[in-house]
Amino acid sequence: MALSPDGKWALARPNITPSPMVLLPTGVGEAKPLTHDSINHLWAHWLPDGKRLVFLGNEVGHGFRLYMESPGEGKPTPISPEGVNPPVAISPKGDFVASVGPDHKIYLYPVGNGQPVPVSGTEPDEAPTGWSGDGKFIYVFRFGEIPSKLYELDLSTGKRKLWKELVPADAAGIDTIRGITITPDARAYVYGYIRTLSDLYVVEGLR
Repeated sequence: MALSPDGKWALARPNITPSPMVLLPTGVGEAKPLTHDSINHLWAHWLPDGKRLVFLGNEVGHGFRLYMESPGEGKPTPISPEGVNPPVAISPKGDFVASVGPDHKIYLYPVGNGQPVPVSGTEPDEAPTGWSGDGKFIYVFRFGEIPSKLYELDLSTGKRKLWKELVPADAAGIDTIRGITITPDARAYVYGYIRTLSDLYVVEGLR
């Protein structure tokens, strides 16, 4: 799911339910259990300090929510209500997490104490996919759009401008663009997509 800031460990989860998190060494060494709870961990990422992490998970019978955890220091702390949806984007300083709330609007959830901050200037069904390096902007997009229009949104004013339209050179059969990641300096980006192709046959001479 993510590499530690020092590059020595990879966060991973086995394909079981509920799925715990484990640390896998990027060099020689043994895997280490990271969590000891009944939470199903869907997504996780280290905070910039390398000592804490934020993850999206749910307990049995409950919706997904964001948690903050310091490995080895006890129980994870919820930082959002239930019903939060991916994708999730952590601010450069690690003080806020942008995600889609239960009402399908984008919020900034404080990693420490505080109330969620609604993000103005967003449109229905948009989701965050990254922050600018100075923390002044977030990038938003809408699932299902082909090409996927990526907007730069000013957090202080709510003003937005089209930053990039993403679509592969061969768009045949593409129904979803996802996994958009932008470097902090906005000079490079990467994304994935799902392509569904099929064949149509004509059968003659049936009896």
